[in-house]
Amino acid sequence: MKMIAVDLDGTLLNSNSQVSMENAEAIQEAQSQGVLVTIATGRAFYDAKQICSQAGISTPVIGANGATLHDADGQPIHSIPINRDKAMEVLAWLEANQYYYEAMTDRGIYTPQNGHELMSIEMDRVLSSNPNMTLQSLLHALEKQYEQHGLARIPSYRHVPEEAEIYNILGFSFEAEKLEAGRKRYLEDSELTMVISADHNFEVEHPLASKGSALMRMADMHQIPLSEVMAVGDSYNDISMLKIAGRSVAMGNAHQQIKDLCSTVTLSNQDNGVAHAIRQVLGHSLSL
Repeated sequence: MKMIAVDLDGTLLNSNSQVSMENAEAIQEAQSQGVLVTIATGRAFYDAKQICSQAGISTPVIGANGATLHDADGQPIHSIPINRDKAMEVLAWLEANQYYYEAMTDRGIYTPQNGHELMSIEMDRVLSSNPNMTLQSLLHALEKQYEQHGLARIPSYRHVPEEAEIYNILGFSFEAEKLEAGRKRYLEDSELTMVISADHNFEVEHPLASKGSALMRMADMHQIPLSEVMAVGDSYNDISMLKIAGRSVAMGNAHQQIKDLCSTVTLSNQDNGVAHAIRQVLGHSLSL
């Protein structure tokens, strides 16, 4: 393999949203052997870069589910923002229907000031109607949203700066019917691509933006055939890159649909599955 693309959440990151030393060392080992390693995530570039920096690794970043592409030095290579009017239409609908939302831009991730209040109301409803649910499980699902680097709270979507490029809009809800309504609405919208990256969300972006298309662009830039590319992921927003890679690897914790379409399955994100997959293709064995 000459190139490896690795998702973050549920893949490179463990349940504490950290890159383990073993995963970081495996990436560095691959890089030392001339393999181009890139992060491919739904997170914003600046958020992903912060995570990688803390782990002592430096890679290009496919961000916002493929809507942005930056080199290892953090320089922008390519981006595909959502049409501004369309983005405002989506944000207006999410706000009117009381979804927690995030607008990922080149300037920051904008989210409503009343987001905590909205989530508290939903958690109360869900806990009341679903006795098997626990407050801890719901709070854990929110951790990824609240811990992001670059998060900025605003009174309304109308306060997103006019000059900001909007790459990705996320809608989030704990209520099953509400979540499904949002997913269905944007799955059927021909002016957008809708992907799902976690159990309680949906994300929309430009119809030409995807991890797969960004991975193809990067491989072409470096004159690497897709047959020499390995992609590692765990969720539905990884499908586009897993389908085009010569070697597709599903995490042990991945959805079954993801495992079924991949050529191999590695260990879970809690068991350093990325390191295991990398060392397999580098010709090493990893004691389990």
